[in-house]
Amino acid sequence: MISTLRHFVVDSWIGRVIALLIFLAFVGWGVGDVLGTYNGDQADTVVKIGTRRISAQDLDRSIRNQLPAIAQQMGVADPSQLTPATRREVAQSVLQRLLAQNEVLALADRNGMKVPDALVRQEIFGYRVFQGTDGRFDRKIFDAKLKQIGLQERAFLDSVRDELGARDLLDGLGKTMIVPASVLDQLLAYNTRQYKIDLLRLDSATMAVPAAAEEAQLRRFYDNHQPQYRSAEYRHAKIVLLSPDSIARSLVVPDTQLKQLYDFESQKYNVPETRDIEVLTVQGRDAAQALAASWKNNLDWDAIQKSNPAAASVSFPHARGIDIPSPELAKAAFAASVNTVEGPVETPTGWVVFRVTAITPPHKTDFEQAKSEIRDEIARSQAPQLLAQRFASLQDAIAGSADLEQVPTDLGAVPAQGSLDAQGLTKDGEMAPLPGDEATRKAIIARIFAQKKGEKPTLINGPANSGFAVLVDSIEPGHVKPFETVREQVGHDWLKAQQLHQADERATTIMLAARKSGGLEKAVAGTTDAATMQKDLLISRIQNAGLPSALLSEIFATAPGKTGMIAVGDALYVFTVTGTEAASPESTKALRDNMKGQLEQTLQSDVPQVFVHSLESEIKPVPNMAVLQQVMSDVAGQP
Repeated sequence: MISTLRHFVVDSWIGRVIALLIFLAFVGWGVGDVLGTYNGDQADTVVKIGTRRISAQDLDRSIRNQLPAIAQQMGVADPSQLTPATRREVAQSVLQRLLAQNEVLALADRNGMKVPDALVRQEIFGYRVFQGTDGRFDRKIFDAKLKQIGLQERAFLDSVRDELGARDLLDGLGKTMIVPASVLDQLLAYNTRQYKIDLLRLDSATMAVPAAAEEAQLRRFYDNHQPQYRSAEYRHAKIVLLSPDSIARSLVVPDTQLKQLYDFESQKYNVPETRDIEVLTVQGRDAAQALAASWKNNLDWDAIQKSNPAAASVSFPHARGIDIPSPELAKAAFAASVNTVEGPVETPTGWVVFRVTAITPPHKTDFEQAKSEIRDEIARSQAPQLLAQRFASLQDAIAGSADLEQVPTDLGAVPAQGSLDAQGLTKDGEMAPLPGDEATRKAIIARIFAQKKGEKPTLINGPANSGFAVLVDSIEPGHVKPFETVREQVGHDWLKAQQLHQADERATTIMLAARKSGGLEKAVAGTTDAATMQKDLLISRIQNAGLPSALLSEIFATAPGKTGMIAVGDALYVFTVTGTEAASPESTKALRDNMKGQLEQTLQSDVPQVFVHSLESEIKPVPNMAVLQQVMSDVAGQP
């Protein structure tokens, strides 16, 4: 819910217009004469919302201003390389935001609300993109920027007015929201109420079983628990995976290109001596001398900063001589010894005291040593740009291959095949060597066990911009393993079940005694359990002493003076709630303030969102489907 309000303020129409100035290199891509294909009196209107309308130009411009940022997030250099589905999704998201904004503005129009010219002027004067070198609004820059993006001044002023109107109305609505004290008190009391309990934990693994199991007992246990001894179903599958990583690994980069990048980044591979330096700067030689003396007595960097708050402190990790802004400091630092406080040194910014903490000798990585790293760097940067084209080629190859054997080897797709179970384990109990990252491997396994044997493979969109296809060519059903092959496991399971039964009987006996005698403490008095019982343990919903959630639920549902019991895993818990009490206001003041701030922030964010949704039934948008579909199709690159 918070994201919609943020879209009004951050991803607004104005924000996207200004963003266009930043991403101006992309303006030439894509859009043709959209309006030229429309007919009728409303040829340029996508949607009418009350007194408002969204024009085809507004929607098209807003969508295309959003695409470069989406492309950058997906690792694609050019928005034209985004898939049609991705571009359509962006278009739908932008349309929804414009609808919400215009619904709010239509309500403002109905009630005669208008943003004064002075506020519009103040807002525009505050845009840094229109300011000159003196930090003030520059009319010439303003005119040039609007001309650059092909926007008329009146349209821009109206858009700023609309942005202010929608933003201020929603912000004002949200800021009026407060959390009632009665609600806050109830929430705080509920979460901080303290339960005082006596608690006993019985670990079933410590229980002694009177006698070893007889063969007949083990066989009966085996017969009654056969699902535990069923072998896994194994499926043999062929797989092909295409991802930016697999494409990158397949790319061949000529040595001439590698050498060009090596020479271009020569500083990266020919590193001179570097030093780690800690620097303090003060005004005045006397102050610097006193600072140096103090530092020599205690070399701790954090301590010297805290004790001298007036000194400007800075660290230079792995600094070269050219990285240090002061030539005087650079010369002194590269002549100093390690871990020796030096100075004062006079610089243009003041008197400097410093210490060199580490020296790294110069080193050079020759081309042959760096070649592999450079190849990987270039390949990783090129792979996302090839992804859409390779996906289309792989999809065609899969469509023409019933057994995944005709997939071209030059696509960068990774083939694999083998048998595995639903957990991704081979028959040897090892993880199957599937390609891709962890999320992709899980997606492939899920597909293998969802797909029918012999079903024609199709390209599936996977995690991290990957795609894969699966062919299941054989299935080995699971079966109950013979008793003789699992006898040892049956014996272990039988013993564990007996111990758990013993613990359950003992816990039940203690619980009944506690209920009869008036509490757990009296029930275990004089027994070995008295030493392990936790007495007067205080817990609440925000301070739970690390107890299991199932146990906590039972405790909070138990009235004072009552005893309960619950099994959690291999342990049995018996407890008595001896009392409850409210936490003191002093101990919960910080929590109350924090809870109040969080609740108010949530209300202030959610209420505008609910308000916008409520407008949809009151101010219904009237779409021009022909125009809307045309804009969406042009943006998505589909007919």
